[in-house]
Amino acid sequence: MIDCGQISGDYFELLRLEAVKNRVPLSVTFELTPFCNFRCVMCYIRLGKEEAEKQGRLLSADEWLEIASQAKEAGALNITLTGGEPFMHPEFKKIYSGLNKMGFLISIMSNGSMIDEEMMGFFRENGMPYRIKLTVYGASDETYMKTCNSPDGFTRISKAVDLLKEAGVPLSLTSTIVRENADDLQKIHAFAREKGLTVQHTVSVVKSSRGAVNTIEKSRFALADFPDELTLEELEKSKFPPTESPFAWCRSYGSSLWITWNGIFQLCSFLSTPSVPYTGRLKDDYYLLLKKLENLSNPGECRDCEWKMFCQRCPGILCGESGHPEKINSTFCDMAKRLCNLYKQKKEGELI
Repeated sequence: MIDCGQISGDYFELLRLEAVKNRVPLSVTFELTPFCNFRCVMCYIRLGKEEAEKQGRLLSADEWLEIASQAKEAGALNITLTGGEPFMHPEFKKIYSGLNKMGFLISIMSNGSMIDEEMMGFFRENGMPYRIKLTVYGASDETYMKTCNSPDGFTRISKAVDLLKEAGVPLSLTSTIVRENADDLQKIHAFAREKGLTVQHTVSVVKSSRGAVNTIEKSRFALADFPDELTLEELEKSKFPPTESPFAWCRSYGSSLWITWNGIFQLCSFLSTPSVPYTGRLKDDYYLLLKKLENLSNPGECRDCEWKMFCQRCPGILCGESGHPEKINSTFCDMAKRLCNLYKQKKEGELI
């Protein structure tokens, strides 16, 4: 078993670079289920039973563990369990204990609502996770109801945080800010400080994909909606020098693999095209996916665009927004234009 305390961020970065060079799926994400006990307004993946049945079935624990065995042979070191809500997979415990016995560093991304005393008892018997990332959607049950349709979501995640901290599990918090929970932003950070943690928040959300439905068009913000908070220094950091490769700024490309609940290989959650169905031969399927990804290019319209310095052109986000990683989207382009104009205004103001 690898001692997680001995692995630093710098060492992981060295491993990632080696993985890219040698075409190794170092980090693998198991999207165990599209189901969730929350119904968040911004969720791009959650499906109901009928919608899911149209796309396939959940992989069983035995199937996930066979994939994991092949991933280990291919060089995978860490596996992230996500969803939907990963704890809702009917064989979550069998999957987790099997992965732990294989020696993987196991990370879990969850809304925290199903982490209770019973689940902590299971972890104590089967090995604590390498780390857990919980998403905080508000600072009160009222905000959770408005944002996630959960009447007691904040109460439950607060309890989960206390249980995980008491057990010494490395824990991080993240938050997605939309119009429904924006008033709680400062309170979310205060909650994190109270628990001795930090929280990373983002306003970046993507349209629903793979059959899911959300209300993101009326719920989301854009970076350019906060002109007073975006300093010139922060805008400088947001610039993306033009590159030929659409994956120039992607840290997943070449070393990561995302496997959907119904057995589809893709680079990340958003980039559903191109993809490769799992055939039972992980290495072959992974190499085929890499070959397809290598053939992608930036949208042709981006080549001479005057706003491209402030357009990340992430293939995954393009895929989520427009349906294809090589197709532009007006919302995407408008954000780049607004950021570019804001940068010019602040730059001119500094020179005056």
